[in-house]
Amino acid sequence: EGLEAAFETEAGVRIIDKSFGSSGFVRNDVYNWPQNIAGLIGETKPSVVVVMVGTNDRQQMKVGGTREQIQSPAWTAEYDQRVSSFTTALKTSGVPVVWVGLPPFKQQTMSAGILAFNDLYQKKAESISGQFVDIWDGFLDDQGAFTINGFDFTGQPAKLRASDGINLTTAGKRKAAFFAEKPIRIALGTL
Repeated sequence: EGLEAAFETEAGVRIIDKSFGSSGFVRNDVYNWPQNIAGLIGETKPSVVVVMVGTNDRQQMKVGGTREQIQSPAWTAEYDQRVSSFTTALKTSGVPVVWVGLPPFKQQTMSAGILAFNDLYQKKAESISGQFVDIWDGFLDDQGAFTINGFDFTGQPAKLRASDGINLTTAGKRKAAFFAEKPIRIALGTL
């Protein structure tokens, strides 16, 4: 939604939404991103791929028939492998990648895990010459703490997060897109 709003007046840019809100890298039984990304790219033929994933990945993962707790050694190794498979498929496509990191969450324990995800995503994106976009600080208050309300992309006060402390509001989605606009425009050759 945020990217659609950001580029709505640009005739030469079309946003193709291939998101799957209940998916991630953990539940590959729901949707397997590493397996499906090449087909999606082949089908849509994008000029740039924008990735934002991981919100649903703070859960147990089935590894070799065993349910592993989040961030156990087996869980971490499998998660790293799945993200690597995904980035390898992106690199093979030859399409520029803009990977948008996740914002902090209301629950501090969740945010700590998200920081680890963002670190991994940044390393993997950069390993394929992709651009990682860190939006973390844009969703903190002036004391560096999580906030539901903040400033939108125009600098006006707005509610950026849903009351669950996880999901983004329309203003929050637009703000996240604001951070990604410049790298997207560079990838498109319009900046």
